[in-house]
Amino acid sequence: MMRTRMRNRSRLRAGLVALTALGVMAALGAIGPAGAAAQVPGGPFNGQPSGDPSSGGNGTQWDLGGTFSVMAPQGQFSSFVNDGFGAALTALLGFEDSPAFRVRFDAGYVNYGSETLGVPVFSVTDRILTDIVTRNNVGYVGLGPEIRLPYGPVQPYVNGFAGLGYFFTVSSVERGWELYESPDYGTTVNFDDVRAAYGFGGGLAIPISRSAKPGVLRLEAQYRRHGRTEYLVPGSIVEDGFGGSSFSPVSSDVDFVLFQLGLTFRV
Repeated sequence: MMRTRMRNRSRLRAGLVALTALGVMAALGAIGPAGAAAQVPGGPFNGQPSGDPSSGGNGTQWDLGGTFSVMAPQGQFSSFVNDGFGAALTALLGFEDSPAFRVRFDAGYVNYGSETLGVPVFSVTDRILTDIVTRNNVGYVGLGPEIRLPYGPVQPYVNGFAGLGYFFTVSSVERGWELYESPDYGTTVNFDDVRAAYGFGGGLAIPISRSAKPGVLRLEAQYRRHGRTEYLVPGSIVEDGFGGSSFSPVSSDVDFVLFQLGLTFRV
C-alpha cells in the first residue's frame, strides 16, 4: 500500500509529549491515593534511618534512574526488523508499610533501524553533498506494580504494566543543515502510529550502597505487546527520481523483549 509522505514536522514532538503527559497523569493518579494510604505509623525503610527527609515525611520513598536497553523482536515483528538499542528513565514509588511493593513508571526509546541517503545540496552539481538519515523508532511509556524481595545482597523482582507505544520514522539532515535557517527545517516525521501496550517482566536488584540514599544495579527482561501496528522499516521509503517519494508501511503484531541494565538511586 502506497501513501503520500506526511510533512508535519511537529508530529514527533507532539507524539512524545502526549505519551509522557499521559504517563505522568496516570502516575499522579496512582500516587495520590497510595500516598495517603501510606501515611500510617510504621518502621523506617530498609537501610533508611528514622526521620530521614527522603521519606518525604509521609511514609513514601522515590527511586529514580536510567536504563540501557536491547530490543529483541518476537513473533511477526522479528520477520521485519532486527535487534534495536535504546534507553529509558525509570521512577519507583515505594511505601514504608509495604517494603516489597512499588509503583513503577517507565519512559523509553528504542531505535530498530536506519538508512542514509546522500543528496546534492544544489541541483546543478553533486560536488556538495548532504546526508539525509532516516531512523525507525519506538517510544514507550508504562505504569504498573513491581514486587521485590527487599532483603539480601541480590533481590529478585517481578513487574507488570499497561501503557502506550509510539512507532515513528523520522528523516533528518545530519550534515549540511547549517545551510538552512533552522535545523527544524531539515527534519520530517514520515510516518507514525500509536498503540496501547501491556506486558510483564522480572529481574534482579543488586544494592551497591547501604546508605540512607542507596543505589541499586538492576538487571531485567521485560516482554511488551502492542497488537496490530503499522510501522516503517529500512527500505519502506522509495524515491521516485523526480524529487518525490512514497512509502509502504508494514502491518503486523508487534511483540518484543527488552533486556535492560540500569541504575536507580534514592532521592
